[in-house]
Amino acid sequence: MSNTFKVLEVKCPICGIAKTINIPEAVFSQKKFGTIKIQVPINAVCPKHQFIVFVDTKGIVRGYEKIDLHIVTISPEAEREAEGRINLRNLIQTFGTYGIFSLIHAKIFNYPAYIIKDDFFEYSEEILNKVGDNILPESFRGSKTIYLLDEPDISKIKVKDKDALIMDTQQHIFQTPWKEKLKFEEQILKRALEIIDEQEQQKLLQQDISRFISEVNYVVSILETVDNIYEDDLIEQLSKALKIKKISTYRLNLIKEFIRRNISVKIVSKIKSRVGEFLSVI
Repeated sequence: MSNTFKVLEVKCPICGIAKTINIPEAVFSQKKFGTIKIQVPINAVCPKHQFIVFVDTKGIVRGYEKIDLHIVTISPEAEREAEGRINLRNLIQTFGTYGIFSLIHAKIFNYPAYIIKDDFFEYSEEILNKVGDNILPESFRGSKTIYLLDEPDISKIKVKDKDALIMDTQQHIFQTPWKEKLKFEEQILKRALEIIDEQEQQKLLQQDISRFISEVNYVVSILETVDNIYEDDLIEQLSKALKIKKISTYRLNLIKEFIRRNISVKIVSKIKSRVGEFLSVI
């Protein structure tokens, strides 16, 4: 892999501080990856904020995304005790916060995830898939979805799955096969990181994901009894069942994505959009 760098001037989307950062030229060498997401940690540009910068393959900045998440600091003694064990904190150090959002999303929604590893990466595919399984309800565990790639030259990478997450261990994300923002993953990870105990972090993630899947199961139970249902009617039924004012369209889209990826494309196709139908007849 080339050791040359491209200099990018980036600006914090929260406070506006600007600074140049160096990105390896090899990151931009493969046009098929399209927009690349580069994670900018705290202190890389400004001392208070972390964010994502979207860069095209020519090295032109196309946009930014804020990351509102802070990790609870632990004592040096606790950090030494955890050294060598795989946990959320050292995974975030390796993949970055947005990288962990992406890996969690890939695991929940059954997307293959390919990780281009460097010579210093210490975890195996087996360990990573086991950690991913630990945050899922038991009935959804067991599928190998995370794969490590030894090829360091990005231009030579060939991945058969078009709907794959592709990233590396240097906090670069080359391809994400979903359109939705990762607000759900940010929310549940933020809650988990407010707890210092590693096992409790995993339990809380599993509880939040299980709660989401219980919503999925309720929607599936409705879909099994109807020929078709409009999105707004489904939102109303689900909101009443959950005893909340109204679930968001974003949440419904996540439920649809889960059903499509893990259960049945045919079942999820029963959900119709009034707006979509209206536009189709204009």
